[in-house]
Amino acid sequence: MDLATTTKDIEQHGYSIIRGFVDADRVAELRDLCESLKVPIETTGDDGIARLGFRIPEIMLRTRELDSLVTDPRLLAAFRMVLGATERWGMNLSDVSVKYLSPGSGERALHRDDDFYQQLSRDHPFTSNALLALDTFDEPVGATTVIPGSHGWEQPIDPDHDRISVDMDPGDLLLLSGRVWHGHGPNTTTDRIRRAFNVYVCAGWLLPGHTYKEHFSVDEFETLSPELQELMEVGLDPSKY
Repeated sequence: MDLATTTKDIEQHGYSIIRGFVDADRVAELRDLCESLKVPIETTGDDGIARLGFRIPEIMLRTRELDSLVTDPRLLAAFRMVLGATERWGMNLSDVSVKYLSPGSGERALHRDDDFYQQLSRDHPFTSNALLALDTFDEPVGATTVIPGSHGWEQPIDPDHDRISVDMDPGDLLLLSGRVWHGHGPNTTTDRIRRAFNVYVCAGWLLPGHTYKEHFSVDEFETLSPELQELMEVGLDPSKY
């Protein structure tokens, strides 16, 4: 991973594709994990027809198999670059999930992750998001869609704005600024699924989407790696300011 290239991509476009972030063996392990933990849900496609879909609830509370991905030094370095000023404020793990698009799944409208908070960020975004592809990402299967350069915009989201589809191979990772407009297309195939592990962080002075630490006992929390403990510690460290 070339952090300089990733930084340039984020600054210019608001996103970066890191090719071959994990190898084929790790992709296979993560696919098996995904399938072993998924639970069925009813979804509705763009045609209004109900279909069987899948999700993986509370994944960080159900397995430790993702800890090494969430705390991968390359990923943490990329997140710190996007957020900036993490030496003082740190960063919080806001969510870890699986994006699972079955055939017929509808599109996700354009949105901006930083809009989770009431005030739009300035300079560096409040949040950063990474999606690790477990399957081929292309337009028919509902790849992530982005608007390059929209991370520099301040206007409300225009849902009809032209966008591009992000093509990725299994093992590639998409890194997003929290300010960039993005979504995903519909899965128009009949026989392909589109899965991705999603790791989402926010600046350390913000309340994350999930406060993971409260779900662990003291003894359980102490068994986690120091890197993961730090990501799950919500609240500023007084020694840093």
